Amino acid sequence: MSAGAPAPGAVRWAHVAERGSSAGIRVMAWIHRHVPRVVTEVLLVPVVAYFWLTGGEARRASRRHFEAIARHAPERLPPRPLLGRTFRHFYTFASMLADRVSFWAGRYEGFDVAFHGREVLEPLGRDGRGGVLLGAHLGSFDVLRVLARDAGARVNVVMFTSNARRINDLLGALDPTASVRVIEVEPDSIRAAFQIRACVERGELVAMLGDRIPPGGRERSIRARFLGRDASFPEGPFRLSLLLGLPIYSCVALRTKPTRYDLHFERFSAGHRPTRDERDEEVRDLVERFAAWLERRTLDAPYQWFNFYDFWDREASS
Repeated sequence: MSAGAPAPGAVRWAHVAERGSSAGIRVMAWIHRHVPRVVTEVLLVPVVAYFWLTGGEARRASRRHFEAIARHAPERLPPRPLLGRTFRHFYTFASMLADRVSFWAGRYEGFDVAFHGREVLEPLGRDGRGGVLLGAHLGSFDVLRVLARDAGARVNVVMFTSNARRINDLLGALDPTASVRVIEVEPDSIRAAFQIRACVERGELVAMLGDRIPPGGRERSIRARFLGRDASFPEGPFRLSLLLGLPIYSCVALRTKPTRYDLHFERFSAGHRPTRDERDEEVRDLVERFAAWLERRTLDAPYQWFNFYDFWDREASS
């Protein structure tokens, strides 16, 4: 489908992300500099309580997330903790935000990152070209910094300007020498396509998230099943990869222990250029496969799903 106007969910997630991430990161940056990590976990409780009490929309979205799991895969629904699933959901986000600040500041000591499937990335760079790492707002995308450090790879993360600039400025100040660069994207602009192509031709990796429609833009989207209901996914990352003939690798970093992350890579697309007649069908196939992959990984870690808005409400706007 083509989105003739910005979908309500696409617009609202920008405001939710700006409120939750920008303010939260400022709090975490201060704590990161002044408080030992063991104390941080205790200090997070009142911080989380504030956002949980005042964030009605995010709280309702969290509840709908667990309700969807209960309907679609009840055997994967996590046990209800003492303070409820939604509070635990918020707390997990805040705790992993603390990890995020540490990663952006270049403080990797104390973290154990296990790589799974990294061998699928080995062909990259042999012909001088890079590829696309495709993830979602699940787990921690910032663990890619460990990949960049260990492998000496240059990783470029695509973010939308509307909710990335202030966050990027703040996080960039923590570690200006980091080997991860942010490509800020204006919705409806083709400039990013040229930037992405230039990065890939230099043999670099371009990391994109495939689960949100850009706010304020008119990007086409495709409906796909996710946790038993239809949701809209952006065509952009998939169509661009096919247009440029770029290989796609799905990636997700899930926290399995307080200081351990498991970073999973899978080969998603070989990187060919289909004909114009074939392109629409192949884009749809990639989106549907991505939705299935995202569902599988979300069920592996339900509390690490960090889309705090109604992920399915775009159904009403289609």
